[in-house]
Amino acid sequence: MKCLLCGRQMQESSLSDLIFGNDLLCRKCRGEWQRRDIAFLLDGVPLNSFYVYNAAFSACLIQYKECGDEALKDVFLSQVKNRLRRRYRGFTLLMMPSTQKKTEARGFSHLKSMFECLGLPCMEPFEKTEDISQKALGRSARQEMITAIRLKKDIQLPEKIILCDDTVTTGATLKGALKCLDQKKHTIRICTVSYNARWITENRPSGIHCLFMRQQV
Repeated sequence: MKCLLCGRQMQESSLSDLIFGNDLLCRKCRGEWQRRDIAFLLDGVPLNSFYVYNAAFSACLIQYKECGDEALKDVFLSQVKNRLRRRYRGFTLLMMPSTQKKTEARGFSHLKSMFECLGLPCMEPFEKTEDISQKALGRSARQEMITAIRLKKDIQLPEKIILCDDTVTTGATLKGALKCLDQKKHTIRICTVSYNARWITENRPSGIHCLFMRQQV
């Protein structure tokens, strides 16, 4: 079996690759990701995330969703998928929206492909009212994204739902989705693969209540 990121044969990489052979990345590539499970409340809604958004994770994410390397879709949640299947049994996954231009350019729904390994029902009920990429926005301008997300017409949502994204950078997209929902009618959770550690540190006193952070080795 070859590492999906670097292409090396797992058995040629190290003995630990044989021991942890259920991973889709070799020990070296996985080791460059900073695994640190975290749980916190975003506007009162429980959020779980698993990797610090560092350079190695970013490079893999860009190769996957911007360069169209769809083979990487399962590497992001492979280490936690069994736990998430148990935790979120009975929930439906709601994908955060990309801009229309990005979706058309990629030719596939990168989030849906990323999360389908959980085997849970999946919906894409949101859309962006403005075709703006967050990468082009500063910190304050990103907060305007909160009002640039809406539910598609005639969408019927189940009672138990999970908002899903690849990373939480400022929380603006997720907050925009939350504003579209009636939290009295739904049990809502949030799950992202990675998170901006600096943003969490800076905002913890003013709106982010950190439940736990655990380093994975």
